[in-house]
Amino acid sequence: MNKNRNLAVFLMAAVIFLISCSSSKNAPIAPRKDFKGSWVITSATLEGVEGKVNVTAFDDVPLHCFEGSTWVFPNNGYGSYTINAGGNCAGGARQILWSQRINGGTTLFNFKRMDGVKKSDSKHVTEGYSLEVTSFTDNTFTARSPIQFEGKTVYIVYNFEKR
Repeated sequence: MNKNRNLAVFLMAAVIFLISCSSSKNAPIAPRKDFKGSWVITSATLEGVEGKVNVTAFDDVPLHCFEGSTWVFPNNGYGSYTINAGGNCAGGARQILWSQRINGGTTLFNFKRMDGVKKSDSKHVTEGYSLEVTSFTDNTFTARSPIQFEGKTVYIVYNFEKR
């Protein structure tokens, strides 16, 4: 009888553990084809920090410069994003190589800056950025990127809208 009770407790603990470790049913799975097209960042904000913080996003320009930026994701993966000039923003297009992958039930949007790099040399660019897609619909998606701030992880949250 005691063995059965121990087995039942063990099985309940295992089920609770598996449920807590499984990916959320609300986690968006966005196929690569769904990213293709032209998108605009409608907002870029910080999550997990209070007050005004100056952040340079993607080692490029201040975070506020990404609001209104246009991102183009063609089928071949060689896309771009364009920053609007003004307000301390160095405007212009930046060339990127983008991809999407699923990792443990989470969609990740990845890109590498390719400014001045020939397509044939893209494999030599080893550094890039990975954003976790936290919501996705046909016309919008939200992605977040972790950064370190004062010894803790905070997130830059980007809201995209399809054009």
